[in-house]
Amino acid sequence: MKRNFLVGIITLFISTSFLVSNVNAVPGTNGKWPSRFNTLYINSNSINSPWATGAAKWYNNTNFKVSTSVGVSSTYYAVNVFNSSVTWDGLTSKAVNNGILQSAILNLNTYYTSSSMFTNSILAGVTGHEVGHSLGLTHTSVVESSSIMHPYTFNSDGSLARALSPSSSDIDFVNGLYPALAISSEEAESELEDTRYDSLEDGVYIHPSWAVYYEDKEALTKAADLVVKGKVIGEAKSDFTKGDYLNYSTKVNIEIIDTLKGDDSPGQIITISQMGGTDGQVTVFSESSTHLKDNQEAILFLRKINENTFIPLNEDDGIFIYELGQFKNIKSNKEL
Repeated sequence: MKRNFLVGIITLFISTSFLVSNVNAVPGTNGKWPSRFNTLYINSNSINSPWATGAAKWYNNTNFKVSTSVGVSSTYYAVNVFNSSVTWDGLTSKAVNNGILQSAILNLNTYYTSSSMFTNSILAGVTGHEVGHSLGLTHTSVVESSSIMHPYTFNSDGSLARALSPSSSDIDFVNGLYPALAISSEEAESELEDTRYDSLEDGVYIHPSWAVYYEDKEALTKAADLVVKGKVIGEAKSDFTKGDYLNYSTKVNIEIIDTLKGDDSPGQIITISQMGGTDGQVTVFSESSTHLKDNQEAILFLRKINENTFIPLNEDDGIFIYELGQFKNIKSNKEL
């Protein structure tokens, strides 16, 4: 069963890539600061990291003047972390209320960025990407590699995936969010109202920069610890520390139907952890995560983080839901 199923799925994959169906040539936004002047504080243990260089990419080219200073801030700061149980090399979390940014925390994951692949210029590209998120920007699509807001740093063959500086479209978009000309208080209030989209919920928004883009099934399979076909059989308990928004998660239990890679057996129950969740008061939204639902069947490309818990590779990239006789990527709708 395992061999026949795997052969069949490889056949389906020969001409299939993982490009998303919606081509976003420019980034979007889910909030803005009330002023175009701000200071990004760099945690003292991150002094030797390229945060200042990344911020300068926006300071020198757009109307948003983000300065940097070594120190502590509760609203806008950057820090280096070390986390081997994730697949992101950088991540920004933003607290948003009525479309207005209340705070932004920028993270550089040295588990990845200490690699020799991350040259000084590439590191500055990653920090510049995170600073872009902190200005209010979301990702472009995977096909828009000319933007610094492209969601991946490297392709799986080791080549560079994203631009290392803001494109002209990135610059124009930021300048549209933060006009340079002085305006009246009434116009300022009107502009703030324009950012308060009815569909945008208050909460914390997190934006991962993925270290690697896995462009096909072979690349995903090679990177995964476990590849299974399974069925969601209910929620699992999500444990996290209140206020530690990077670790808010939503977990479900999966019953394995078939194993394509790994040692876990059909009938075994495993737990899948996805980014984003709620503590009952604050909701954390992950730009890259569409949470699994009860009774869904899926093919999952997974990274093991502890004895019985796994994360999908690059969140939505590693999930293919069974719909109308086909397994389709949970976000791009591409067939497996």
